[in-house]
Amino acid sequence: MKLFTTKKNIYFLIGGVILVALLVSFFLLRGKEPAVYTFAQLCRLTAGEVERLTIIESAGGEHLVVEDKETIVDFLEILSTPAFQEMGDRGSRSEWTHKVELYRDAESYLRLIFNGEEVELASYEQGYKEWEALYTMDTDLTFQLKEYHERLLEAKEKAREEELGELVPARLTVKEIEPAICVVINNYPSARPSSGLQEADIIYEFLVEGGTTRYLAVFKTKHLENFDIGPIRSLRPYFAVQSLEYGGIIAHSGYSVRTMEMISGLGIFQIGDVGNNFWRDRSRRAPHNLYTSIDNLYRVALNRIDVVERVYELDKEVKVGYQLGQTVNINYSGHNRVSYLYDDNKGVYYRYINDNPHSDRETGEQYYADRIIIRETSHRNVPGPEGLVDIDLQGVGEGLLYEKGRKYYITWENPGRETTYYYTPDIPVESIPGTTWIQVVRR
Repeated sequence: MKLFTTKKNIYFLIGGVILVALLVSFFLLRGKEPAVYTFAQLCRLTAGEVERLTIIESAGGEHLVVEDKETIVDFLEILSTPAFQEMGDRGSRSEWTHKVELYRDAESYLRLIFNGEEVELASYEQGYKEWEALYTMDTDLTFQLKEYHERLLEAKEKAREEELGELVPARLTVKEIEPAICVVINNYPSARPSSGLQEADIIYEFLVEGGTTRYLAVFKTKHLENFDIGPIRSLRPYFAVQSLEYGGIIAHSGYSVRTMEMISGLGIFQIGDVGNNFWRDRSRRAPHNLYTSIDNLYRVALNRIDVVERVYELDKEVKVGYQLGQTVNINYSGHNRVSYLYDDNKGVYYRYINDNPHSDRETGEQYYADRIIIRETSHRNVPGPEGLVDIDLQGVGEGLLYEKGRKYYITWENPGRETTYYYTPDIPVESIPGTTWIQVVRR
């Protein structure tokens, strides 16, 4: 009986000790906040250890690489401000504003994915993830990161301009023909790939019917080597009107009675499908197989054109505001989407139709533009089953200009025959050598 009582006392004693320990733990832990860290405490990473930094602004943004130590220090200064508190949920986030990677070497780096006040950290060693965690910050760094990213873009663009400035002469003399020769070119899906568009100085893209478009290619440069152009298609009234801006010589394949009546009296010189002006390519189905060549056009217009020299000033700096313009998107219809993507190394915009490269039939090379103008104009649907449109090319309107990775808001003015584009009311847009695509869209 005494032994039983002794054991019972021991059990009570042990239980009491455990209870006291639990109570002490409860009171000590109650109200204790989750641990808060600085970035230096979390990562133990100094600026001297970082060999390279990469930063992307939002999904699909430009991937910038930084190796300058001073610029890397600037980024780490941004991270030194907030306090980091670990969150329970360590799942990855689908939305983010900036993604950054800090490299010690090619395979050892720290990845940070920002979304407002949240940041996901992951450490990689020898290409393998060692750890990851999700933290909240007491400061939203979106603005500072955006400002840092834009500063890097401006520095990159300035360096590229300085590099190009050393390679490009101050002026360029080009032999051109006056009047220029315009050609109506088919853009129906069965007419692709096109021929000869890269050799044109200016290409207009106009709506025709059913959401499809056609091109008016303007050949101003005097070419010494022959090349094919096409497929050629029929005329619309606004193509004829636009050709007047370049002297009114236009090659096309026929027109409707309505068009004939509307262009009567314009005084254009038409190069049509007669004699050996054009030919049919039997590997394609009509009407998407009619072609000509630049030599054919020169021969027909021989007595109407002169060769002149024009000097372009290449080092003119236009002091107007602009935004970054790396991508361009124009939707003529659900089945006719045009886009351009700027190539920073070559300084040109590569052209796509429905996300597919728009390439030349003969050379296989993708078309590109040195300058793109989006011109908003009045379009009117013509009553009738054909779904035709009329486009008013006179008056005033707004638009966009893309050049050298920049986007400008512009206006245009056409009081009767010639269109002038303006950056501001007193600063006109001057012509440049190379290829300009003018995308005419509904206002």
